[in-house]
Amino acid sequence: MPHSLHTTAAQLIASVWGEEAGPDPVLVVDRRGTCLWRVETRTGPFALKITTPCPDPQGHVDSERLALVEAELLLALAADNTLTGLYEAHGTLADQEGSWLALRWVGGDDAEAAFAKLRHQPDPRTAATLAATMCEAVADLHAGGWRHGDLQDAHFILDGTRAQLLDFAMAHAPDRTPGSGPVTYRGAYDWFMSPELAQARLTTTPAEDLPLTTASEVWSLCAVIYACWTGTYPISTKTTTQSTPELRTELASGHWKPWETTRPWQYPAFEEIITSGLRLDPAQRPTARDLQHAFEHAAATTEPQ
Repeated sequence: MPHSLHTTAAQLIASVWGEEAGPDPVLVVDRRGTCLWRVETRTGPFALKITTPCPDPQGHVDSERLALVEAELLLALAADNTLTGLYEAHGTLADQEGSWLALRWVGGDDAEAAFAKLRHQPDPRTAATLAATMCEAVADLHAGGWRHGDLQDAHFILDGTRAQLLDFAMAHAPDRTPGSGPVTYRGAYDWFMSPELAQARLTTTPAEDLPLTTASEVWSLCAVIYACWTGTYPISTKTTTQSTPELRTELASGHWKPWETTRPWQYPAFEEIITSGLRLDPAQRPTARDLQHAFEHAAATTEPQ
């Protein structure tokens, strides 16, 4: 990260929080054109996100606009009363080569870290409860007509009783139609992309905006829970994290790894719920709310460890 960006961050922190801000913001993310700082203030912690042009071909096109796009989507989510309390402020950088977004800091573990604690200490009730909170967060979004667009483990923050979704730059508003969004949507993180989205990427040009259904997002949600619980992606034995046509072809097949090769411990009811969301036919998948209720039932009917 250029030293000048540190200076820019310091200037923005002073502008947004003034004397409320502490002296030492902590850089917690620096990846593909996105930098994120944790900012301590007298009223609690906040986050400052800056997005700049990304030379990495695996990065997002127009990455410098993503903080601005996310800010506008968060404001729309708040106006719909679908998601409130995250947004603080936003703007473009002085040189017009990037944008920034100030947010309330959300405390807790990301989903991967929360489930990792259970892999060697079986706790079925806690596993089902964590999964239920993740499904509830997605179901509440879907109930408002929205789709997140980039479900992955790092975008769920869990505190044990609830889950908070983060990173809404790829979100789809209720009235969005292909070609009408603020950015071209080509799916998000490949490893959690539904088979139908992976197939669409293989058969369309990079300029084509892809539709995102709630059923597609349910597949991604269950793929995330699968990966968090087992510690491995549900599809593909490839070790690369790079996007390739070969990887997308494998993803499009929808053939996921059998439980007997990946489960950390036996929990048939948990596996059955996840499996229901990984069906190849989108019409056969449950809704996110159905998944929430199924995991809640599993938690309520499982004997504590």
